[in-house]
Amino acid sequence: MPHYWPLLCVLILLNLTTSAAAESADDYGSVPVIDAQSDYPGAVTDRVAFLAEQGDRLSVEQVQSLIGRNPTVLTRPQTSVLVNGINSGAIWLAADVLNPTEELILRRVSVRTGWLERVDFFLLTEDRPPQHFVSGDQIPLDERSLAKRIPSADYPFPPGKTRLLLRIQTADPMLVPLYFSSITTSHGREHSETAFYSFVYGAMFALSAYNLMLFAGLRQRRYLFYSLYMGSYLAMTASYSGIGMALLWPNAVAWQQWAPPLLMLCFASAGLAFATNFLNTKRHQPRLHRAIQIFFGAYFALVTTCIALNEQGPALRLAFLVVPVFSALMLYMGVSSWLSGNQAARYFLLGTLASVVGASISALTVSGVIPYTQPGYYAVDIGMVLDAMLLALALADLVRRNEQARMTAERNARIDPLTGLNNRRGFLPVAESLWSLVSRKNRNICVVVIDIDHFKNINDQYGHAAGDRVLKNIAAELDRSRRKGDLLARWGGEEFTLLLPETDQAEAKKVAERFRHNIEQLVIPDRGKLIRCTISVGVASPHSEHVSLDHAIATADHNLYQAKVQGRNQVCIGSTSDEPEKDLPSAEKIR
Repeated sequence: MPHYWPLLCVLILLNLTTSAAAESADDYGSVPVIDAQSDYPGAVTDRVAFLAEQGDRLSVEQVQSLIGRNPTVLTRPQTSVLVNGINSGAIWLAADVLNPTEELILRRVSVRTGWLERVDFFLLTEDRPPQHFVSGDQIPLDERSLAKRIPSADYPFPPGKTRLLLRIQTADPMLVPLYFSSITTSHGREHSETAFYSFVYGAMFALSAYNLMLFAGLRQRRYLFYSLYMGSYLAMTASYSGIGMALLWPNAVAWQQWAPPLLMLCFASAGLAFATNFLNTKRHQPRLHRAIQIFFGAYFALVTTCIALNEQGPALRLAFLVVPVFSALMLYMGVSSWLSGNQAARYFLLGTLASVVGASISALTVSGVIPYTQPGYYAVDIGMVLDAMLLALALADLVRRNEQARMTAERNARIDPLTGLNNRRGFLPVAESLWSLVSRKNRNICVVVIDIDHFKNINDQYGHAAGDRVLKNIAAELDRSRRKGDLLARWGGEEFTLLLPETDQAEAKKVAERFRHNIEQLVIPDRGKLIRCTISVGVASPHSEHVSLDHAIATADHNLYQAKVQGRNQVCIGSTSDEPEKDLPSAEKIR
């Protein structure tokens, strides 16, 4: 049963690093008895007694002698899980297993903590040779008495009394949930754990793989850091739970000893890399960003030194020291980013809270502060799954916001900000598509170019602000006057362009005259004055399917020039010719 970095962090913060669970004075003086007939569904650590080694390693005979001379050396735990600190030394568990029947009773004894370095099971029965089973991370999987990730021993208890002794040693935090049950009950417990961790690992692996694919496609580092964050968590928990040694490195004993602190470093580093990138602390919180870089640089140097000196205990203490700092930094970055207006930070903050709360509940459960329950025991894993899902939502929300910003920017690039009409960039792609389609089908289509008469005089007489109001009002009137399906754009300055699909010259002239008449009747108030204006209109239609849109627009502009020459406030219409566009006079010469 794995307990991970946040769980271990909270245990340390609860000051459970130097002593075992509280003693009960009324339980001194005898070796506890376990009924071999009972099939205990839960942990039975509170049904045994323990003593801690002081100094040199004790042998079975020495332990037996100590108990025989002075039974008060044994201490009875008050909780179903025995908790000691990091590198706290070896402990012995002792109990007498009583079989009142005349038959052998097969039971499995297991310590369901995956990171214990060595667990020795001793079973002593009168008139029988002593039995010794061994397990733990220091022993390759195929050399263990029972090739399981959890230290276990199967033993057929004979009639009468059998002394059960366990010696447990680890440099990691001492966490001992002892189970005594039938093989069937043990298998059921293992199946439940397998189903639960299959869900946890499957969900987090899927999120990690998906974001790695997003990084490969989009090349945005936040997806890579998120994938590494989830992946390092999976690797770290696999090392602590024993799953890694059972499935991935069954004989790599040296790696198993160093994997927890190294993978905890990777997990914290990847988590902060994701957080700083996602929340953009380099830009918004540069001092915090720099402090994080310095802190983890120093931490990495210390861990490297511990590895070079082969000091596993200090490396573990450093790993557990960085975890509360990591959690505090994640919470601080989430809160500060949210308060500064970063809406995406709300998912980040909720995810971080879920993992911290889950770890706290699990820590309080296994430490005996709150009653032991399966949901409480697995709260750390549930919290990390919620954290992973909420961080995935945070990434999705960020992508959505970025996409909205991109679409808004693209839309603004196609829209004239003053009139709200399409500009050339928004007009030409649609107009060219329509022009090509209509031309291929040999259908009617016309182009209209409109220019406001004497617009420079309006600016000079009334000011540019009034000129802007005139442009906005004329644009609105043109938009109201156009037919559904006509494409209108501000071409530039005081000039507008329309594309009239399915329209011949006669119909185009009627449409253009309607525009001219409506603008002529338009009155624009400006600070107590009334501004009136007129427009000149040039209309062109292709004479063959080979005429380009650009050529048609140039022809319409030439016709607009003719309308200007002929006195303005009128419509001039004609078909495109085959002469090059450079030979067509432009209305720009007579604005």
